[in-house]
Parts: sequence; C-alpha cells; structure tokens
Amino acid sequence: MKKITIYSVLASALFFTSCSNDYLDTNPESTINEEQLATSPQALQGLVDGIYTGFRTFGNTNSAIHEDFGHRGMLAGTDLMSNDVTMAKSSWFINWYNYQGRLQTNGRSLFPWNTYYLQIKTTNTIINGVNKAGITKDNKYVLGQAYALRALSYFMLARFYGPTYVGHTSDLCVPIYTSVGFEGKARSTVGEVYNMIENDLLKSIELLEGYSRPTREKIDKSVANAFLAQVSLEMGKYPQAAQAANAARQGYSLGNEDAWSNGFYDLTLTTDAMWGAVINTSNTSFVASFHGMFDNTNTSGYAGGLGIYKNIDKRLYDKISATDYRKKAFVSPVTGDPTYPELPPYANVKFKDPTVSDADYIYLRASEMYYIEAEALARSGNEAQAKVVLAEIQKARDVAYTTSTNTGAALLDEINTQKRIELWGEGIAWFDMKRLGQALERNYPGTNHPTFGQLNIPANSSKFVWQIPQAEIDTNPNIVQNPN
Repeated sequence: MKKITIYSVLASALFFTSCSNDYLDTNPESTINEEQLATSPQALQGLVDGIYTGFRTFGNTNSAIHEDFGHRGMLAGTDLMSNDVTMAKSSWFINWYNYQGRLQTNGRSLFPWNTYYLQIKTTNTIINGVNKAGITKDNKYVLGQAYALRALSYFMLARFYGPTYVGHTSDLCVPIYTSVGFEGKARSTVGEVYNMIENDLLKSIELLEGYSRPTREKIDKSVANAFLAQVSLEMGKYPQAAQAANAARQGYSLGNEDAWSNGFYDLTLTTDAMWGAVINTSNTSFVASFHGMFDNTNTSGYAGGLGIYKNIDKRLYDKISATDYRKKAFVSPVTGDPTYPELPPYANVKFKDPTVSDADYIYLRASEMYYIEAEALARSGNEAQAKVVLAEIQKARDVAYTTSTNTGAALLDEINTQKRIELWGEGIAWFDMKRLGQALERNYPGTNHPTFGQLNIPANSSKFVWQIPQAEIDTNPNIVQNPN
C-alpha cells in the first residue's frame, strides 16, 4: 500500500499524533479513489455530503476545546476579534477575544488550518476524479458544489493567514493544494490564491446552472454567487461584486420583524438564510455549539447558563435607530428586557434556541448581499443606485428610514455600519475591519468591554494576520512564518 511522508499538518489532523513520523495512506480503504469515482455517482454525492458534514463537525482538530465546532465556530471566533462583540467572562473564545489564539504556539491557530484544509482534500478528490472521467449530467452539479466549497475554504484560509488582497497581491498567503497528496508546499502569493478562488467560483456558477437543491444545506448557484460577491469585494472588483450580490439575493425574502427576531436557530424559519447546516439530536454537539456560546437566554448553555454573556459594543448599539426593530435584539441599558430581567445591558437576545441544543447553523444570509451590492455600487461611482439598494433593506428594518443623503466616505460608512448591525454575531465584522483597514479600539471612555478585552490595535497591524500553526512549521520545511 503506497504511503507518503507528511510534511503538512493538513493530514496530521487526521491522526493528531507526533509530527515527525506521521504517514498518510493516499488510497485508504475507508475512502474512494479517483478511478472509482468515475463509475460511481453515488460515491461522488457521498463525498460532497461528507464535506458538508465536515463543515459542521465538532473536533476537527481532535481537540476537546469547545470552540472547535467547524465553520460556524470560525465565524463566531472572528466576531470576537472585532470591535462589535464583548464577552462578560473569560472562558471559551477568550483566546480569540484577546488575540492570543492567532499565535503559532496557541492551539487555536490550528483550528482554521485544519477546518478548511481537511475539506480541501476531499474537494480535490471530487474535482480531479470528475474532470478525469469527464463531466456529465450525472456529476456536473456535484462538481459545481465541490468547486464552490474549495473556493470558500481557500478564501477563509486566505483571510486568516494572509494579508488583504488590494495592495498585497505579491505577498505570501497560504499553500495551494490541488491534488490529494499532502507533501508540504511553500506558500503561494495572495494573487495566486485569489486567482484560483475566483476561477473555482466562476466554474461553480456555470456548473450549478439549473440545479435545484433538496435543502439549504447544499450549495446552489445563488450561494456560489454570494461567495463570488464576497471574494470580488475583497479583490476590489466592484462591478463584479455588485452583479454577483444582486444575482445571489434574488428569490430570498428579507422577512418581517417576527421572521428576523425568531432566534436564527432554524434554516427554514429564517427567510433569508441561504446556506447552513441542520442540527438535530443525532449530530448535535450540545453546549459546544454556536447557540451554546451566544444564546444568552438559554440557561443550559455557556452564555446564559454560566453568565458568559455575548453582548454588543456600546458604540454600535448607540448607532441603531430607535425605530429600527433590530435594536430590540439587545438589552436596553435604560429599560432592560422584561422577558429576560437577569441579562445585563447590551446583552444580545438575537440568538435564541428553543430546542436547547439542536439549533441549526446559519452560515450565510441574503441580507449580506444588499450591503455588498450597495458598497460595490458606491465604490464603482454609482452612488444613486447604491442608495436605492441600501434603502431596500433598511426600510424593511426601520419604518422611519429615509433614503440616504450621504455621499462619498459618509455613504460608505453608513453602509458598513448598517451591515455590522444586521450581521452582528454572524462572522462578518472582523473580516471587514481587516479589509477596510480599521483599527481595533476597545479601550475608550465608557467602554463596555471588560478589562481583559480592552485591546487597542492599530489598523493594518500584523496582528490582523494569523501565524501559521506550529505543527505546520515543524513538519513543512518549505513554509515561511508570519510576523508575531
């Protein structure tokens, strides 16, 4: 049986044993190789379903750390690295909140690396197998999903371990692997990684034309367009970002106040949910889950049960209009919340799980696309249309909203602020801070960030780039580390 030595932690996560003597079976009995894929559409579907499972699986690093619950865990962690989310006590996610998790010797630095590279391995098996066998009507939709999943995985890795795209295309990003083998490679440039991401998404959109997915757990053309919108915004390709965002949001309802305020725990009840994972009694990880960490109302979880409340930053709360129903998602510092009188000021009641432990993971909502489209239009010189798009979602949230009169930087700031309000706790804020060159400023007069979280980090600091995990440094002689 053929084996190769591993220099990359990508495969070592399958074993999580000593780094120096790990071996990877390139044709393990529990999987299916590229030749077998050519004759098995069922195996193809099984592999892509396995990727979706991997995205919501607890313990991708084989650790017992309760932050390690897949893609939703990565999004939750980055929000705690932003200005907008506070945590009341030092507990799970403290290493994200205080920026220690990004250091190479901290085990959290391995979480994004393994979460996404492990899934890339499977996407490569699918992509290479289908392209070798030939694209048919029986496999094109699976191939389209695989391209989108690979693109998203590299996009997430690039945003963690690399600098922003604009102005840094020649800087180092992450290694690119397009085959199943995991012999350690050098880091590719930002430009090379994003070029691959963009090409994968364009292929995905074409292949997924006509695909009708059975559930929102699968990726369809609208989701692939949403990924392209996010990537294009990062790349500064604003016309493409606006076009993709507009295409992505078609067919989704913004919903009313009742729909928006239902707790974000059910893919089918959240009207604008585009993609996520269904959690039930057979796959739940109980308190080691997003709602376990962010639902302040559930006394069985970490947030509500142990008082590790996740709250909104005071400055952002103050920017929410009094007539905007999204303000009700946070406890008023003046009146409190009569339903949850035990909660402190600014505590979120946005995320509520009436099932106690079976809340779905919502990864992506169509509401985000309005803000991407509006920003991209504004940056393309079409401020008039940007205001129209912004007003469409704002009027759905705030009965008193009138079309913006802002221009230039003020308009962009309004779009970004409303995006932060809409998507609070959903994994957008830190990535936008990094993209827009904004500083971390938590130590300010009247701050409601606790002492252990009162960090100030200047814009464009190296601390906005994660270090490569120590396990990768130890086993891959071709890798180069990021600054401390």
